[in-house]
Amino acid sequence: MAALDPLRSVRVTRDLAEFRHLLAASAPRIIVCSEPPASALELALVQGERVRRPSIRIIHVSAPTDVERRLAALHAGFDDALPSSISAAELVGRLAWQDAQVMDAPTLSNRLRFGDDLELDLSAHGLRRHGKPVHLRPKEFGLLALLAGNPGRAWTREELLVRVWGAAATADGRGGRTVDVHVRWLRAKIEADPEQPTCLVTVRGVGYRLDGPDR
Repeated sequence: MAALDPLRSVRVTRDLAEFRHLLAASAPRIIVCSEPPASALELALVQGERVRRPSIRIIHVSAPTDVERRLAALHAGFDDALPSSISAAELVGRLAWQDAQVMDAPTLSNRLRFGDDLELDLSAHGLRRHGKPVHLRPKEFGLLALLAGNPGRAWTREELLVRVWGAAATADGRGGRTVDVHVRWLRAKIEADPEQPTCLVTVRGVGYRLDGPDR
């Protein structure tokens, strides 16, 4: 596992505890995981990195013959998945391209506005509606932050589970129900009419999408 800032330094570690420390202390722009265990995946995708810093890029590298692992990494939310046979020059070039995509993107505000006068404060972990605070459970906040940070994108239930609850949440087969329940709770708090949602909408055959945030 490596935490990278292409313009500054590269830090490499095999120790998960040190990896966790690097994420918190150095706030890298790019993470490269070489054949990570499930715990590393959960650390990168579940423990708040995507929510706290939507611009972070997470890259997976595995053996050239391990196609299934790379496809699984992409499905789980990695930004790219590469064979370990890739040349150093190409790897550096791909990382630089990923970094350039982030640098060229509009700066994201810590406050996301959407729907009927709703404002989600990513720094304070709070939601306001018409200027008044709305209580959110931790997973409600994580789910709403992910949706509001990617306006107009349709997410499957499995994708939402992995990003917000972790890969282990898909094991018992009831994860989709968990997502549905949290969506229902959120609609009761953000929609003018929860039975006829216009903000947090269902995408038939896919999952859910949040429309209309105004950064």
